[in-house]
Amino acid sequence: MLFFALWMGTPSPHLRDDIAVYSPASGAVDPIVVRLNGTLDFPSIYRGPPSPEIDAAWNRIGRDVLPTRMSLEEILKAGEIDSPSKVKYPAEFGGGFMVSMEAPHQLHCLNFLRKSTWPEYYEPMDISFQDAPEVVRMHLDHCIEMIRQNIMCNADVTTITWYWVEGHKIPYPNFNTRHQCRDYEKILDWAVEHAVHVPEEVVTRFEDTVDIPLPFHLMHNGV
Repeated sequence: MLFFALWMGTPSPHLRDDIAVYSPASGAVDPIVVRLNGTLDFPSIYRGPPSPEIDAAWNRIGRDVLPTRMSLEEILKAGEIDSPSKVKYPAEFGGGFMVSMEAPHQLHCLNFLRKSTWPEYYEPMDISFQDAPEVVRMHLDHCIEMIRQNIMCNADVTTITWYWVEGHKIPYPNFNTRHQCRDYEKILDWAVEHAVHVPEEVVTRFEDTVDIPLPFHLMHNGV
């Protein structure tokens, strides 16, 4: 595979990092400029044949459920509604509503897609592949759709420059470009610091809880 020696890309324009939708983690958002490495064979702890080290790296950044809490005031501020179907913490554990962040869930989805490309390793031992085939397919399609929506929502307008490369008769893109990013490590630190640790058995339905209807496709797949 061609190894890019082209490290200089067009810098991203400095954009305002507006956060229009309220989140208790907004204070942890810190814009930084990062040169992403798009070299085809770039060595990374997140790629390569399955190993405990790669799984550990993905599990650290893509914790699907790392719950924190929001008050009713914050729920309303975020544009949500008060609903008897929302999960609440018992008063003796601080009360409030159970919430988690999108970014770790999106990385969880990407990790699930990665695992699906190594079926001989993950299918026999990973719980995500133990469901019925149609449920696994639905999970994969959900993840693809979530990632598609997020990419389009956060449409990246950073420019990619093209070069003439020795041995190639057509122009080749240089994906090693500078981007304005959010410091994910700082956001992850916030999530860990504000995670709510309560016994699983205390997260139960209150007397006034109203369950939302089970989606039709799940109802007929025995989920």
